Amino acid sequence: MKFLKTSIFAIATVFVLSNFVAAEAVVPNTGRGYSAVTSSTVTPLADGSTLIQQTTHGFWIETTTEAGFPSEKAADCNVTMLLSAEGAMIAYRSICTATDIDGDLFVGTIGATKSDFSDCAWTMYGGSGKYAGVSGGGQCAPAGTITKDGNSSKSTWTGEWVLP
Repeated sequence: MKFLKTSIFAIATVFVLSNFVAAEAVVPNTGRGYSAVTSSTVTPLADGSTLIQQTTHGFWIETTTEAGFPSEKAADCNVTMLLSAEGAMIAYRSICTATDIDGDLFVGTIGATKSDFSDCAWTMYGGSGKYAGVSGGGQCAPAGTITKDGNSSKSTWTGEWVLP
């Protein structure tokens, strides 16, 4: 009888734990983005630093993505940059929404504190439709400008999504 109770408890524990493991799937996510500045405000601050606030619109193309998640998305971002009096970046933060062809969207952030963006990181916070409950994050990097004025640029990223 003790063996039967122990066996039932062990099987139930394995079943419960397997459901927790099966509840989340981690998938790689890499891609590239193309963005253009749609508005920009530059504010000189009293200490000589400069605050730059921008909105951007772009296209993000994921080169690896989970089945059922369209690889192409339109992205709108609100960017805030703080530059030192010497023009070095102190902080970069961006909050973005990316919308796919089905109208589902997710919210993500991008951040860096080094002028060369070597510490650039992104985080995904879920969204609507198929993106509800999806999280994730990884590294990002600038990939250069597209126009001479620097208002259109490209970027790349790597990381992973955690599916609910």
